Amino acid sequence: MNTAASPLPFEQRACFIAGQAKSGTTLLVALLDNHPQLLVLPEETAYFPTVRTKFGRRSRREQFNYLTRDSLSNVVFGGPCKWGKRDYSDFPTRRCLELFEQMAFGPGNAERDLLVIMVEAYAAALGKSRDAVRRWVEKTPANRNHLPAIFARFPHAKIITMIRDPRATLAAQIALEKTRQLRRFSVYYCVSHWREAARLALRIRRHEITNALVVQYEQLVRTPEDEMRKVCGFLDVSFDGASGLRPTKAGRHWSGNSAAEIGFGQISEDPVTRWRTELGKDEIGWVEWHCRDLMPEFGYEPKLSRRAWRHFARPIAGETPREYLKSRLYSLRDDWIRR
Repeated sequence: MNTAASPLPFEQRACFIAGQAKSGTTLLVALLDNHPQLLVLPEETAYFPTVRTKFGRRSRREQFNYLTRDSLSNVVFGGPCKWGKRDYSDFPTRRCLELFEQMAFGPGNAERDLLVIMVEAYAAALGKSRDAVRRWVEKTPANRNHLPAIFARFPHAKIITMIRDPRATLAAQIALEKTRQLRRFSVYYCVSHWREAARLALRIRRHEITNALVVQYEQLVRTPEDEMRKVCGFLDVSFDGASGLRPTKAGRHWSGNSAAEIGFGQISEDPVTRWRTELGKDEIGWVEWHCRDLMPEFGYEPKLSRRAWRHFARPIAGETPREYLKSRLYSLRDDWIRR
């Protein structure tokens, strides 16, 4: 692969990873993190889903505060970890925050994109030369809904979309709710977000979207070397099997983010089929009620022979009454719109 410096200006060397929660985006980012030709933001920024939309008309200071205090990436700047465990003890978080603030509000930078400045500050904190970076990578699953805005701002950007069996993502979300107990678990978003990611993946496969690649979670964990070689080729960087299959976060060993709090030792196929023992017939039926038309496109064959009303109506483990009502109403609304 090309080892020369990228001909693109630094801000245009972007790669955005999309998908849905628990689809494998974090694993992919961890596998890319250690690559010497890539600069990978270790946490989600929600830049396009939140900063450029909900905060789009707000001040630059408010956008900066969201990135450094409220987004999941706040831990890079010394903020408290919102979910799970993050160890940035070896990373200069205070220095990264100082650099980001100085650059974001420095003379001549008022019109520059905050995300690009954030990436530059992260590179400087790591001591990584921008000239050595062929692509910088940002991962937020909801990027799937913001491709027009992404390409408008970064016309040379590359997009990687993760897709996973929707029954496995539901099983992972149920396990996550058991761990976090937030009482906001929505089975509607599990299936609706999967459908959004699936439709995007199909558009990419039909070449309706250029500079984009689909990676299936199942293939990534079953044949990681083949998949990572493909990903590196897409990004026009070299593939090194010794480092390219060793997940890291900000350069440190990645301990995983299993929803069931299973410690990460090595890439394993176990999560591919775990849903078969973790989900009951009603949970499987809920997913297949909503996704069975698109599942075969990715090799996910429905387990149940047909849709049954009880699979739609029965509560799923972890649902509160409020979320149950919302999920069924939103589902009926979507079905009416599709008609």
